[in-house]
Amino acid sequence: MDLSDLNEERAGESGFVRRSSDGASFVRGDGDPIRFWAVNTDVANKGVEELREHARFLAKRGVNMVRLHGQIPQAGPTGGEIGSIDVAERERLWQLVAAMKEEGIYVTFSPYYPHAVQREAALRWQTPKDSSGLTGMIYFEPLLQEAYKNWLRETLLPVNPYTGLALKDDPSLAIIQMQNEDSLLFWTFNEIRGHEASLLGTLFGQFLQEKYGSLTLAREAWNGSAAPGPIDGMTDDWESGVIALSNIWHLTSEGEVGSAEVRLRDQAQFLTQTMRKWHAEITRFLREDIGARQLFNAGNWRTADDVTMDDLERYAYTTGDIIGVNRYVTAMHEGEYQGWAIVAGDVFREEGLLRRPLDLPTALRQPLGYPYIISETLWVPPMWQQSEGPILMAAYQALTGIDISYWFSTNETQWSPPQSANGYLPSIGKWVISTPQQMGAFPAAALIFRLGLIDEAPPVVIEHRTLDALWSRKEPMVAPRQGTDPNRDQAARDLEMPSEQGGASRASPYGFLVGPIEVTFDSDAPNFLHPDLGGLIDSEKRIVTSLTRQLIWDWGNGVVTLDAPRAQGVVGALSSRPQFDLGDVTVESEAPYASVVVVPLDGEPIAHSSRLLVQIGSIARPTGWKASRVQHDGMPALLVDEFGGAPWQVDKVEVRIVVRNNGLSRATALDANGMAVAGVPVSQSNGALTMTLPSNALYVMID
Repeated sequence: MDLSDLNEERAGESGFVRRSSDGASFVRGDGDPIRFWAVNTDVANKGVEELREHARFLAKRGVNMVRLHGQIPQAGPTGGEIGSIDVAERERLWQLVAAMKEEGIYVTFSPYYPHAVQREAALRWQTPKDSSGLTGMIYFEPLLQEAYKNWLRETLLPVNPYTGLALKDDPSLAIIQMQNEDSLLFWTFNEIRGHEASLLGTLFGQFLQEKYGSLTLAREAWNGSAAPGPIDGMTDDWESGVIALSNIWHLTSEGEVGSAEVRLRDQAQFLTQTMRKWHAEITRFLREDIGARQLFNAGNWRTADDVTMDDLERYAYTTGDIIGVNRYVTAMHEGEYQGWAIVAGDVFREEGLLRRPLDLPTALRQPLGYPYIISETLWVPPMWQQSEGPILMAAYQALTGIDISYWFSTNETQWSPPQSANGYLPSIGKWVISTPQQMGAFPAAALIFRLGLIDEAPPVVIEHRTLDALWSRKEPMVAPRQGTDPNRDQAARDLEMPSEQGGASRASPYGFLVGPIEVTFDSDAPNFLHPDLGGLIDSEKRIVTSLTRQLIWDWGNGVVTLDAPRAQGVVGALSSRPQFDLGDVTVESEAPYASVVVVPLDGEPIAHSSRLLVQIGSIARPTGWKASRVQHDGMPALLVDEFGGAPWQVDKVEVRIVVRNNGLSRATALDANGMAVAGVPVSQSNGALTMTLPSNALYVMID
């Protein structure tokens, strides 16, 4: 089993990746549609030869895009001035592009992560002067903005010695992200202090003068209201034109507004347009000054309240080419190193996604006419119900038209064993993808998404919003769940699923599992609600069916079925029914948790294919892992007694399948690297092949 033939011989051989004619998806340089199955990689510091091995490993599993989540400025404790770059980081990027290109794998580069700039670097850079960090500063701090442009010059203009091309001229570098996880609409806005708060307040005053004609008229429009909960204790200085900004909480649905609604509406507009203006300038700079022909993603973060402000954030990205966000699937995990490692003594809950479907990362409002990427995603351990992840993402990306999800992350050339995350603790890093549960599920998932084995549905909701509705933070027809990041959230999440069906002017949030939900900005056209939407959501039985009828999510029992001509299977509680009868496949098992998916390797419908892949996933834990049941905050939880170590121990599952295809006659078990191990007994009757899947295999080939 080797999926590398899905890739081009060399990434970018037909030219630069572009947006499709409707703007909403990707095409190759020759105009042919292209879909990407992607990972974040941190293997780029191990040399070209190891990178080539890494590229072959990924291509074999269907990967044709990687993302380097980098830091091109000298952001560590030692280094140069603010405009200088980390040449070692550029070297990593050069080598990565060269190695991946040869295996038909494109690259996305993220050059700047303000949250990770160390304090010593900020002191050298002499910015910020008073704030605790650099989050948000790129949008308004002139010194930082000019330095950022120089970082791009020093990265994109020099010739890559491994390819003979400057990165700006290399079509295998497909996407450039402007920054990672930064926004003026997130909680970090409240950390702006002193000099930086005054600078932003001055820009707010200039915005008001332009909008109203004078600060006097702005003050009248506000009825003299003061800023509720101003950041850094600011007060309005009307004479000098420095106007206070409120704590971001006041822009959320729970924030106190009082008599300051007009003022807060203006603040929302100002912050959004400030971000959008910077994104527009960097797009212009890259296109005109640098001459880069890549596609540009303005951002990938979220807001303090995604109900009221998600559209503001995405609207700010529309001066770039691509909309983006980072979204993880997480459950409660508490411990000394909870942000990055799992160790003995940690407490966690095993809350898989299958009973809380609205946390699926693809449940997103998509701006009409733009590709949408999820530049980081992962089913985060120690939530061990993970093998569902790649299959669900592939199926629902295909259904809803989400264009790329980048799995986060791998720092191993091939598989990641349970290992020490920091060199001395018996633990594993949380941000690991190359495991049997997740990367082991890539082959079938990559085929489902890249070949479109699940049909894309037409929109089930198209909401047209005026900009005034955005500034006023009016609740949309249907809102996504608030995304989470275990390292940057302020409070635990409420995991209870809403059951509302929506009303005359609203749609059920379960519509995200029925088909695409799209939004347009600066439009007051009538909204569209698909007439079949309500009938496909059964909140009483807790079942939602896709508009294509190919996906059914039974969140009451924790099971999802795929039933399309070229992709059939069951994910989750296989024991919830005696058997699952799909179009051409029957699955029977008493496993409380597993995934079994059948896809063709020749692109033909399962009923006529001459070569099928059966992929089996379950739970994997380190050898020697022990956990005991405890009560935590009045709720059941698990305590890690012993972490254990390598190798991974994968739960065996007993599964019987029937494939109704009279051209199939044999089955072969494959190892984790897709190599033939042994034949599997089969029986044939009435044009169908029946077999018990080997309990120690991730893959079985039927031909």
